[in-house]
Amino acid sequence: MTSKPLSHGLPEVREFLDSGPLKGVLGGRDVESSNGETLTTLDPGSKEPLTTVYAMQPDDVDRAVRAATKAFSDSGWASMTANERGVLLHRLADAVEKRKPILAQIEALDAGKVLSQAEGDVQNFVDTLRYYTDLASHVQRRSPLAVARHEAWIARQPWGPCGFIFPWNFPILLIGWPWKWASPMA
Repeated sequence: MTSKPLSHGLPEVREFLDSGPLKGVLGGRDVESSNGETLTTLDPGSKEPLTTVYAMQPDDVDRAVRAATKAFSDSGWASMTANERGVLLHRLADAVEKRKPILAQIEALDAGKVLSQAEGDVQNFVDTLRYYTDLASHVQRRSPLAVARHEAWIARQPWGPCGFIFPWNFPILLIGWPWKWASPMA
């Protein structure tokens, strides 16, 4: 699908939007929806088409949960130290920050917001990810508690795959916020 012309759009953004229908990511692979159904995303301000995406179905969600569960159990993530996970999460933050102009423009178009606000949302994601990643490096997985005549401790275990439903108006910003609750220390 050809997106509407962006008068000041970055070439990477135009190329991305014009490459539709855009696939979902499942188990690290780009995939179409199980039934092949697509939908057209619209600029919320102008109602002009932006691109076409595959409309993921309930069974696609089930496949994604299974793939995430398998990745969690087989990847070694759960047994990594907070510092090891932190290195990978900082690389993610670096990669997002490097692409901030591209991601912010896509966010602005998709959510119908001012570009400077979308840039702030992307930076908030980066800052939140880095903050909670660094905070987690100072927490121990097992911490003793001072309880008279008892052996007691707090044991932190990874949660495993988590699912979140984000509203259309702050998607990239909200991707970073679950780290407040599911940081790499967990």
